[in-house]
Amino acid sequence: MNAKKFIKIYEREIKEHRDDYYKNILINNNKTTHSYPVLTFLIPLVVAALILVLSEFTILSYIISISTLILLNLAIYFLFTSRIERNEYLEAIKRYGYHSIEDYEKKLRKYISGPEGYYNTLLLDLIEKYNINSSTKIIKSITNEEYYIWSNKNKDKIYLLNTQNNHKPEAKIIAISNIRYYRVDPSTQNVILKTNNELYTFKPETITLFNELIKNKRLENLKTFEPGTYINDYEIYMHKIKKSMEKDYTEKKEKRDASIHNTIYLLIAITLIIVITNILEDIANITNIINCFLIILLNYSINGILNNIVKESIKADIDTIRELNNNPEYIHIFKELKYVLGINDNYDKVYTKEGAEYITWMANGYFHVFLNLIYFNSVYMAVKTSDVKYYKLDSNSCDIKLKDKTLEFTREAALIFSKLLPNKDYNWIKTYQKR
Repeated sequence: MNAKKFIKIYEREIKEHRDDYYKNILINNNKTTHSYPVLTFLIPLVVAALILVLSEFTILSYIISISTLILLNLAIYFLFTSRIERNEYLEAIKRYGYHSIEDYEKKLRKYISGPEGYYNTLLLDLIEKYNINSSTKIIKSITNEEYYIWSNKNKDKIYLLNTQNNHKPEAKIIAISNIRYYRVDPSTQNVILKTNNELYTFKPETITLFNELIKNKRLENLKTFEPGTYINDYEIYMHKIKKSMEKDYTEKKEKRDASIHNTIYLLIAITLIIVITNILEDIANITNIINCFLIILLNYSINGILNNIVKESIKADIDTIRELNNNPEYIHIFKELKYVLGINDNYDKVYTKEGAEYITWMANGYFHVFLNLIYFNSVYMAVKTSDVKYYKLDSNSCDIKLKDKTLEFTREAALIFSKLLPNKDYNWIKTYQKR
């Protein structure tokens, strides 16, 4: 395979799988992943073929063979295949004759990421285009990725260009107006740069440079604070994640449905050929060979159904929430939202009947409620104390009545509200009014 074709296939078909592979290594702490289990794919096929051959292709043997094929595939999937972490990167490169990730990475360094590769050529072109030289500053992320950083003449934009060839070099142009803030994380001393749609984390020494380039964007120097802006940024970011997940869901569903249709068509075709074989016995050898080929395709289709199972309804929602709340990238984004909103994990917590956790507190004459769960939308309310009508404890729940809505929590929430809103107890208000 020549360099041009290798690059084209990599960017079109392999890159996404490779990025996911290395991202999952970080998320799963080097958890072992496996490529598609070829041997398990062949077992049902071999057993089904043996049944047909040993039974001399009788109608009963076809019924037993196909039933065995389906049952073995189901058993292998639920007992083995569904339990392993699939390595889609390895599966993708195996289609092009690479037997290991190490073999593919060697070619990748030769054609793309190495000193003579495609990415280095792009980087040199960008260095020339932007007049980058030895005086251009370099900053380093917490993952040790290096970036050239500079501003334009008008000082209304900053530019970031990755200096290493592990990713495709590209100049990111960030308008100063789109930078929300930068700050120093008190616990790690790392520097966090928040834009309208990105969150970057750099090593501590970066603070000096940011103080020179965008001093007025330091969080402590901001003159106005708009919670809605940060919530909106978070929701836009999470809805991009949702769109990507929906795309994967749709693609998987389409593949599953196509496999179901193919399975039905193949079963019909096999049945027709069995009928033809019984009418025209002279061509039995030919029709049996055709049916053997169709059974191979049937095995492939059944695997397509099983490997593209789409979880539906409420179960899918639960799985999605679990996935979101265990992803380090989303956790980082969510923690930053809580930090900039001033939400402290030491505040009191109340729970809905479904188990969703809310953080609640009083500050500056406002009653605050925040959904402490990573999801596509954020729930944050700051209500004037005068707009809290009452909270009411009944046999099943504790409801809190606000000016324009009612929130329902478990009974234990009453203890928290009695502390935060001592004059809003429904029974106390009724007694006080009678007086």
